[in-house]
Amino acid sequence: MVIALLVVALLGGTFGLVVAYNKTVDLSHDIVSIKAQLQSIGAQNTALNNQVLATLGGADFTALVAADGLVADKNPQYFTVNQQWPIASQ
Repeated sequence: MVIALLVVALLGGTFGLVVAYNKTVDLSHDIVSIKAQLQSIGAQNTALNNQVLATLGGADFTALVAADGLVADKNPQYFTVNQQWPIASQ
């Protein structure tokens, strides 16, 4: 009787491990597929950005920006946000 229970437990455990392995492999394939889709979307985004810039024209766009009084800053100084929570620190 004890041996039969051990055999059933062994077979059930083996089956469970096979199912877990198959789920892991399926998840891995899904991740690879989604990464490929993400790269494709990134390429499409780059192509669209290039198309927008080509439509606006680089020189025309620079002239438009200058006409509005905007200046290209080579070393912008961004403001920093204090990460400390004022309520939590009291």
